[in-house]
Amino acid sequence: MIASRHVAALAAAALLSMVILTGGADAACPGALSERVLDLSDARITSFGTMQKLPALPLNAGEYVLTFDDGPRRETTPKILDELRDACLHATFFMIGEHAERRSRIAKLVLEGGHSIGSHSYDHRNLSTLPYDEALDDIKQGVAAVEKAVYGNRMTPVRMFRFPDNAGTPELINAAQQLGLIIASYDISPEDWRNSPPEETMHRLRQRLNATDRGVIVLHDVQDNTVPLVPMVLDELKKRGASIVHLVE
Repeated sequence: MIASRHVAALAAAALLSMVILTGGADAACPGALSERVLDLSDARITSFGTMQKLPALPLNAGEYVLTFDDGPRRETTPKILDELRDACLHATFFMIGEHAERRSRIAKLVLEGGHSIGSHSYDHRNLSTLPYDEALDDIKQGVAAVEKAVYGNRMTPVRMFRFPDNAGTPELINAAQQLGLIIASYDISPEDWRNSPPEETMHRLRQRLNATDRGVIVLHDVQDNTVPLVPMVLDELKKRGASIVHLVE
């Protein structure tokens, strides 16, 4: 009971901090994209993301969620955090467990920037190709590694989980949800994992934004070319009159 109250207090404090950060965006970043907070727990959302044939988030027209996979990486993640800070915006970072273990200081920087934290497995294997027990152990190990790297001994749970390559079988999705995890896929990918020149990746993103008026965007904070891509993405969304939704849980 004491631990539960401690976790609840931490969550409330973190959410209050995020609301304050968001509320001050107009003063700190004139002309910035607007941002609102969507609490997945309050909305009782247990899964989302049409790329994995999961329900879409309850977003309004022109609303987009920024997410980053595969980090943290020392050479790129802090630069992306700087871009988001300068734009007064927040994202969700789905960290690979072994990366977070090796770069815990960078992982903590993500939290210190007011961003949300998710797990992206322990070592980014295709979990659908593994024996069920081995895949489930990888999910648990990844969550535990990210929690330890980001929060230390504060007993703050990581609840958002994204399958590598969206490769989650119905059995694994159900098992992860039984662990209390929110399955987080996405709707829009410019395939920046290819590490193409930013202009080429932006061309793909514009085409995919033209096909939808809302959704969860996935980028990868381990790619060198994603660093210059981020301000291009934000400029494009601003031109479209879009706004950002920051996921918390």
